[in-house]
Amino acid sequence: MSTKGKRFLSVPVLAVFTLMCFVYYSSIFVFLHDWLNLQSSPGTLNAYLFSLFAFLSLFSFFSCVLTDPGHVPSSYAPDVEFSKDDHHCLWINNCVGYWNYKAFFVFVLYATMSSIYATVIFISCIFQKDWDPIKGSSLKIFYVSYMLLLFKDVLTYVQLICTRVKYIKNL
Repeated sequence: MSTKGKRFLSVPVLAVFTLMCFVYYSSIFVFLHDWLNLQSSPGTLNAYLFSLFAFLSLFSFFSCVLTDPGHVPSSYAPDVEFSKDDHHCLWINNCVGYWNYKAFFVFVLYATMSSIYATVIFISCIFQKDWDPIKGSSLKIFYVSYMLLLFKDVLTYVQLICTRVKYIKNL
């Protein structure tokens, strides 16, 4: 296996991939199906749009993992910055540098859009749901946990985008 292929075998990269698959599956086949039904026109349209954002996010994630960051000094050590825009990102198991900075920024942007879309789907499903106080307690715990996970993701992505946009403006 090539060194680029080995980058996928790290725990953080596999965790990000697994999380993306979980959010995709639960957004489409649990919440969207429960909210609009996938057989309806609005359900199909929303499933298509969310799938598009998720695919673009996954594609840019793979680009970040596989694209060479450009010049990396021979004294390379993870988490040591080489210039103002170079850093090692644990979640893509790769350095973010000149050659893959665009892919990293696009990944963060698409992941933010996907997380916001998943949050809208989730909230719409919750508001439409009729709650049974006795039967739905474990389901409520799952919904609240899912919402906290999405909210944390959205805030993280927005923070990354704002930090990078502020840095670009200062150049």
